[in-house]
Amino acid sequence: MEVDKHIQDSLQKSGIRRDADVCQLSLAAKKLTGVPDLSRFRFLRELWLNNNKIRELSRRSLSCCLTELYLHNNNIKSVSGALNHLTCLRLLFLHNNQIRGLEDTMHELRRMQQLQTATFFLNPISHEPGYRHHMIHCLPSIQVLDRREVKPAERRRSFQMHSPERHRVLQSVAFCRRAARPAG
Repeated sequence: MEVDKHIQDSLQKSGIRRDADVCQLSLAAKKLTGVPDLSRFRFLRELWLNNNKIRELSRRSLSCCLTELYLHNNNIKSVSGALNHLTCLRLLFLHNNQIRGLEDTMHELRRMQQLQTATFFLNPISHEPGYRHHMIHCLPSIQVLDRREVKPAERRRSFQMHSPERHRVLQSVAFCRRAARPAG
């Protein structure tokens, strides 16, 4: 199979003989249309699958120990059901794909509590109303989103927009006032 040959070539160039020694793997620009099964690489941390023709992602193909995942410049339409087990991920590049559905995407990423850098620009979701604030709110550890640093003011505004009741209570506590309950 063509993919296995690409993997073997990559490992030979790196001088790696055992699957257990693979912590980085580059399959960039190999004209892949899908993600190969990489489960044999239990210690894989960094994976480059950018500049391919990948349309769909599969949960079983990706190691749960990944810390960096490069999937930019593909034809991915959705990440639903494929990434939520990647709880160690710190860097995720998904720009220049066809990803739609902000709510579904955020549901998929909600467990990524260590994600610090992510890119989604040049995807339909990046044009949805409130996109940036929603991403910042749902990914509390994010420091850089779409190549722009997340500012403290943006973080406060995101919290205020997406958790108005908690924001109101925190404001009342901060200024030693009792929070007024809405009539109803």
